[in-house]
Amino acid sequence: MKNFVFINIVVFIQFFLSANSRAIDKGVSVVYSFEDELAKYKNIKRIKWDEQIEDEVKVPENNIFKRLAFEDDEKFEAKLKQFEEIEDEEVVDEIPNEFPHEEDRLLKRSTISSSEYFRSQLSSFEKKVYDALYNISNKSKVSTLSFQLKDLKSSGVKSSYIKLYSSRGIGALVRDHPEFWWIKKYTVSMKNSGNYVNVLSVNIQSDYSLSDINTYKDKIKSRATSIANSANKKSNTYNKLLYIHDYLVKYIKYKDGSSYSYNLYGALIKNASACEGYAESFAYISRMINVPTICVTSNSHKWNYVYLKSKWYAVDVTFDDPTVSGKNYDVGDANNLSRKFFLIGKDTVVSKNKTYTTYSNRKLVSYIEFSNATGFKFPTLSSSKYTP
Repeated sequence: MKNFVFINIVVFIQFFLSANSRAIDKGVSVVYSFEDELAKYKNIKRIKWDEQIEDEVKVPENNIFKRLAFEDDEKFEAKLKQFEEIEDEEVVDEIPNEFPHEEDRLLKRSTISSSEYFRSQLSSFEKKVYDALYNISNKSKVSTLSFQLKDLKSSGVKSSYIKLYSSRGIGALVRDHPEFWWIKKYTVSMKNSGNYVNVLSVNIQSDYSLSDINTYKDKIKSRATSIANSANKKSNTYNKLLYIHDYLVKYIKYKDGSSYSYNLYGALIKNASACEGYAESFAYISRMINVPTICVTSNSHKWNYVYLKSKWYAVDVTFDDPTVSGKNYDVGDANNLSRKFFLIGKDTVVSKNKTYTTYSNRKLVSYIEFSNATGFKFPTLSSSKYTP
């Protein structure tokens, strides 16, 4: 007779913020709270960026990211050699990638779509979670925030690993698709058959109603498409990306502390956002013009890597917005522009004798909701800035 066990997991997703977990009784019931770390994060953000950068932000000793930090993957550079002959205007929406997983071996895959950068690093089971969430989110009208996967016993996943695998699948999805900005908190329930998970149920508990999600996402897509269409009128890829960069700098005011401060809704509709909104908007719109772009994070900041002519370059729209240093400009003011952090390399000098790497905390981290889950890898950044 089959032995069914019901387990419930509650998880908060909050990128850049540390999370504390606790086991309740003998069941696998996990609750994540980020309020304390959020307060620390906000205190950091109140400091003027110029002051913070010169002193460099110190990582708290108890910060979860110290356990999950990854250096750039040097092996990635060799994998990009096959694209050396690609011209600037022949931007390829494919990025070579091949990463091992702790418990499962990934199927070898030579190329991936730029919008699947993190998906490519998942095991087959984690991809099922990713794909199921993608399918209910990628609708002209979102009608549900939950899904269920059945007949999973053959996957051979034990219940003790489900929280790790589900968090990787969902975590990769929101990293690859910032347009699904409403995904922040979710619950995971499962039924076991013997020692293995047979049924997995996931429910997204959003801060927004389905009605608001559909209304806001249509407005977001409309504005992003308008920006992309204007960018596409420019003469080359460099100028197209520059248009997107300048538009976001001019029309977004730096703001944290509000519920909309950390997603596309705040950046593109409210014209107010923290670094998450800047970076995710740039990635979302850049992909619309077929330029591979991903978001990367440190323990306190988020920005972009862009793939051009076989190399990766950094773009930090937030740091190019003078308003983060206390200078006030009206929305749309053309004087509100800086391009010091546009398509630069790790050795590019951005201020006095400081390079991109030493100007601020640029140590990449891979945030996963559970500290013992496998993190994600990032590509190697070019040494020098992009030359059009």
